Amino acid sequence: MLCCRIFSVLMASFSAILLLMALSTDYWKASFSAAGTSHSGLWQFCMNLRPAKSQCFVLKETFGYITATRVFLILASLMALALHFFLIATFRPSMCGILGKPWIASVAAYVAGIFTLIALTVYTAETWNENPSPQIQVTFAWSFYSGWTAFPLFLLAGLFNHFASLNSPSSGYESI
Repeated sequence: MLCCRIFSVLMASFSAILLLMALSTDYWKASFSAAGTSHSGLWQFCMNLRPAKSQCFVLKETFGYITATRVFLILASLMALALHFFLIATFRPSMCGILGKPWIASVAAYVAGIFTLIALTVYTAETWNENPSPQIQVTFAWSFYSGWTAFPLFLLAGLFNHFASLNSPSSGYESI
């Protein structure tokens, strides 16, 4: 079951990296028009106008869905940090019983996945049909998709860790 634990750590690490990339980059939506392109994220909005003039603006006043997305992604990042702590701790033997480190690590993975799902569902629902003009093509960009990729990876990390903890020999007084 060491293989499942290692795979769980790898899944959790990869999902945390994807989540932090999604949270910190500004390519959630991209817009294309004859005047130029633009892209926006949770923290800033950038316009690339022709000829080669680029400007970025920090989002000072945001919509409620942007704030909700930020909050839930930050909570998911904190849970990912706790997940890593408990996943690394599962490699050390303990006498914690059923509510030990493997169980807490699995719960942390599931909660991080749920927070990510809530954040991305709110963002998707609010921006799905948001198109200012028929001459402008608006699409979701790679930061948005990296957030959606992190969601199932958190769930897989929790599943693999849960499977490994169920099939590992129990450490306790029974083994003495």
